[in-house]
Amino acid sequence: MKQPVSQLRIGIPRAPFFDHLDEATSEAIEAAIAVLAKLATVVDDIHLPATSGFSWHAAGAEPEAYHRKYILSNPEAYSLQVRRFLQGSQALFDNETDETCGEKLADYVQFQTDLQHIRRIIDDEFKDFDLVALPTMRIVSRTINEELSREEEPKPMEPEVISNCTPFDIWGLPAVSIPCGFSKTGLPVGLMIAGPHFSEGRVLAMAHAYEQATSWHTKRPTLTPSTPVPPVKRL
Repeated sequence: MKQPVSQLRIGIPRAPFFDHLDEATSEAIEAAIAVLAKLATVVDDIHLPATSGFSWHAAGAEPEAYHRKYILSNPEAYSLQVRRFLQGSQALFDNETDETCGEKLADYVQFQTDLQHIRRIIDDEFKDFDLVALPTMRIVSRTINEELSREEEPKPMEPEVISNCTPFDIWGLPAVSIPCGFSKTGLPVGLMIAGPHFSEGRVLAMAHAYEQATSWHTKRPTLTPSTPVPPVKRL
């Protein structure tokens, strides 16, 4: 982690990873980029390939297969929104005919082929920069009550993208998230630093350098045994 970082080039992939940021996240990330620019060379507004074509299989077939026995035996252990998603995926698979099942299998094999292909070529995108920096999440963390209200809302909600983690999971790239600020209500904002395959050393060195230049990672909430626990309000 102590290797020099001054010669590193840090790309900022603004589209689509900076879309729909809330105010607190945007301010914290821009301030973090300004710090990174003093530590290394910032290459603004770079491009990374889209991963939208992997969403159905990544968010449907594999979770359904993993959770199938649990959702069948103990569905009440899942929140309403997650249960609805898993049961919907399960119904799709259970209603497959031999013909459509064969088609789905062929689609899944093609998905795996495409996945391995994009993982082999993603490093080519890093020829003009060494690492990337972006928001870990596009909005600040929700409170427990806000999250419970959303999870237990009976009406289906519009899909939203609030996490920037999924593409890096798909690419199979090393990434780290470090604190870079807080909202006015004290909720944390995370900065993600990622790189091509086998760049864990540079990723950790850049994260370490950022933490040495800032104090966000030292901030701790004031908690004592007498601190009152906020009530959790369920719908």
